[in-house]
Amino acid sequence: MRKCLRCDEFMVEGYMLKTVNITATASVVLGKGNSLLSSDTKGKIKTAVCPKCGEISLFFDKLDKIN
Repeated sequence: MRKCLRCDEFMVEGYMLKTVNITATASVVLGKGNSLLSSDTKGKIKTAVCPKCGEISLFFDKLDKIN
């Protein structure tokens, strides 16, 4: 279970990141240096929300595909 980095409260998991009002298929791509992490090839991006302060945490559901 994730803990909020701002207030140390346990976060509520189970949310997913979704794009709205996009006519074409969309994916999320994160970049770091020369490498790109795409939600199409690396798994789904999940979201956790802090019920105390509203902080949002994004994370890949299949961490083993990132390495």
